[in-house]
Amino acid sequence: MESQIDLTFEDIRGKQNAKLIRFIGDMDATNIETVHEKVCNLLNEGIISIIADFKQLRYVNSTGLGILLHFSKTAKEKGGCFKIANINENVYEIIEIIGATTLLEIYDDLDDALNALA
Repeated sequence: MESQIDLTFEDIRGKQNAKLIRFIGDMDATNIETVHEKVCNLLNEGIISIIADFKQLRYVNSTGLGILLHFSKTAKEKGGCFKIANINENVYEIIEIIGATTLLEIYDDLDDALNALA
């Protein structure tokens, strides 16, 4: 059965090359291509700073985590950033187990992530 993921995109006031993406549902191998395509399209269109709101992301597997690391690396190469906010305990544990907490910019809440945008 395919997991459901929904992404909503919002402009960030005062930031022309930045977007807020709300991840809703579960992210795994069944839907990772859709997520990859949508976020890479943004990066290729010049949106180089992305804040990912994980408040409603219930699950991510190692494939999904790999793609998050890819987004972070790509955004940095373009002079931007990929920040994660509002991460739930289950998703954080998966990131921690894989040892990616030091590789990803993780913020407790959305305001902290927004304030950290250059």
